[in-house]
Amino acid sequence: MVITIILNVKVMYVFVDNVKQLMDDNLSSYKLQEAMGEEVDAFSVLVQNRTEENESLYQMACRNMKNRLETMNYDYEQIGEERYAILWNIRNSYEVYEKQRNKFIIMGFDDPDYITELYKTYQMQEYLEMYTKRFTGEVIDSSANYYEEQIPLLKWMPYVLSVISLMAVVGLFLLFRLMTKAILQTLSQLVKVSRGIEKNDFTMPDVAWSCQDEIGELVYSFNKMKHATKDYVRTLEEKRSVEEKLYQQELEKANLEQRFSFAQLQLIKSQLKPHFLFNTLNMITRMAQMEEAPVSEEMLIALSNLLRYSLRTTEPFTPLDQEIKVLRDYMYIQKMRFGERITWDIQCEVTASEIEVPIFLIQPLVENSIIHGLSSKEDGGKVAVKITSDGEIITILVEDTGAGMEEDKLQQIRESMKERGRGVGIGLGNIYRRISAYYEQGEVTVDSLPGSGTTVKVSFGRRK
Repeated sequence: MVITIILNVKVMYVFVDNVKQLMDDNLSSYKLQEAMGEEVDAFSVLVQNRTEENESLYQMACRNMKNRLETMNYDYEQIGEERYAILWNIRNSYEVYEKQRNKFIIMGFDDPDYITELYKTYQMQEYLEMYTKRFTGEVIDSSANYYEEQIPLLKWMPYVLSVISLMAVVGLFLLFRLMTKAILQTLSQLVKVSRGIEKNDFTMPDVAWSCQDEIGELVYSFNKMKHATKDYVRTLEEKRSVEEKLYQQELEKANLEQRFSFAQLQLIKSQLKPHFLFNTLNMITRMAQMEEAPVSEEMLIALSNLLRYSLRTTEPFTPLDQEIKVLRDYMYIQKMRFGERITWDIQCEVTASEIEVPIFLIQPLVENSIIHGLSSKEDGGKVAVKITSDGEIITILVEDTGAGMEEDKLQQIRESMKERGRGVGIGLGNIYRRISAYYEQGEVTVDSLPGSGTTVKVSFGRRK
């Protein structure tokens, strides 16, 4: 059996390696012939119509032919005398042809030697095509000769392998005849119990063997393995059951939190929903126009935009440019309220119309900055919003130069973040729960220093 394996491996490796080499030679010779044909065709098209496109195709065909020549196998010992001579003849002739081809390409139609040089180039192309075809034929003939040489060996080898295999089978049969009946019975029992274990059936009795020999040690180890496998399978099943329950609980918990966040959002929106307020604002806006109060009119228009956005938006997501528009209206109102005490800036480095974000994502953060950060400072400060992207990750930074927070307050907020936003303010907590529920890489972080301001960073990737 060992001899059979060795012979099979030897024949396989020798034959496969040689066949691979022949196939590579056939392919490379065909590619060389094909590349020359493509160059000739591209040259003919360029001669008929000298356009930039034809010029580009022609240059590409020339480079392809040049690369094919450079990658050919020029090892004399491997390819033989005939193929070596033809290949070197092609290479040397192509260098002469290349000079003639380049010389003709730069000539104009009105050149007196134009036709003469063109037909001279055609003759060189015919010569090269003939030799590439001759080279391909030589390679194919070499492959055919190799197969003819190997046919007798391949016909003879199966008989040798069959004889060796038959001898191995006879010897193996005689070896099995020497085994005792008890060993065969024990092996049969081992097989039966093993099949039961394969089907997760551990109810069969242990394999029995009375002697303390090598087979006894095997039987003892097998029985021990059977009981260990039984305990391991039971443990895995219990673990899987517990994990399934935990997973279902996590799904239910995430679903409840998502529904709770959506309900909170609807609650916030419903608080601004009375239509009579919206109609009253429209009436006051008209009165401001009649009384020529442009500032009051602009503030009422901004407030109306905020109310309209709240009343007419029922989906949990909205384009980012709408969020920015609402934020500008809100900041305009605050600017009118606080005057020069507050300045603001919005930088958006993404295509806002192509990105959807949860509704009321940025405005509550800016509102927190004004209420908790800038309003308590006598000289006010600045709120800056910056929106950037890094691949699929969108980042929104809301920075203020307000009063900031003490370390214990900041730590309390960060700990609350780990509890999925519990214990944080309504605006920030609602944003955190929505970001973590809607996005795979949703994250909200807060940094602050007393007297230096607060930075809230919201980042999120692909929606779940």
